[in-house]
This record gives sequence, C-alpha cells and structure tokens, in this order.
Amino acid sequence: MNPASPGETPLGGEAPHVLREYALLADGERGVLVGPRGDFAWMCFPHWDSAAIFSSLIGGAGVYAITPQSRSVWGGYYEPGSLIWRSRWVTSDATIECREALALPSHPDRAVILRRVIALTGTTRVDVVLNPRGDFGLDALHKLCKRDDGAWTGELGDAHMCWTGGQDAAPHADGHGA
Repeated sequence: MNPASPGETPLGGEAPHVLREYALLADGERGVLVGPRGDFAWMCFPHWDSAAIFSSLIGGAGVYAITPQSRSVWGGYYEPGSLIWRSRWVTSDATIECREALALPSHPDRAVILRRVIALTGTTRVDVVLNPRGDFGLDALHKLCKRDDGAWTGELGDAHMCWTGGQDAAPHADGHGA
C-alpha cells in the first residue's frame, strides 16, 4: 500500500476540508454540501436520511465538481435571504463564479440541482466532473447515454438523472461519469 501524499486520502482523492469551509444547499427534502474545490461532497437522495449519491466527504466515490484548472484562491457567499451559494475563485488570469442551488422540488423524489459558471473577469478553463454513485459510492451510474439534444441521462438503482449543459462532455475511459 502506498502512503498518501500530504493533503490526499489513501484512495487518491484530496482530503476533506474542515466543515466550516462547506456551504449547505437545501430544498426541504435533502441537502448538498459544497466544498471549496467546487465539489458536491455530500448529498443523500431522495431524502435527508437516504444513502448518499455524492459522498467524497467521507471517502466515497460520488462527486459533482466544477473546479478551475489553474491555481486559484477560493471564496464564496450566500445571496442575501437565500440558500443560493456563489463559489468564487480568483486565478492569475480570471475571476470566476459558480452560482448554485437546489430548486424547490415539485415532488419529494426529484432533486433539481442548478449550477451556472460565469467568468466575471478574464478567461480561464474549468474542469467538470459528474460522477454520482449510489449507496455511499458503491454503485456506479448505469445506462449513461447522450440524447440528441445534448443532455446526458443515466440510472442509479431506482433513481434517474438528466444533466444538461455538457453537450461537449465525454465519459471517462472507465465509462463512469461525464
């Protein structure tokens, strides 16, 4: 077994931050913890007490991350009177922001995650990783396919997902995530 580098877990991912550095998004049925690296580090679905689909906070494999490719300084804030979070990163070339929220569900068994990346100044690239995993990281996403309209769909057990905005995305060589 290879020992982990400082700041990394033995599984190869980065170690979690202290809890105060995470933002909480919630819709009344469930919550998401957003980390300073732009990662959804924890989300249970379909309810607060269900198994997690994003569980990197505890070393699980599930994550949804939007992260600047270049070195950055992180910050963030809630929009006044809301649970809308704005992650902000300052790089040497740009300031970028990701506005993120959980929309109020029309049904308790549906989560609508909203994320919008905006370059406030300059230009830079971001990495986007979408890899939901059922049962605290144990179950992989199945039936991943891209529809004609550019949306991606897949299944996690009884749950179905649809991701829009990633028309140019491609699955990793291992077939997991887009």
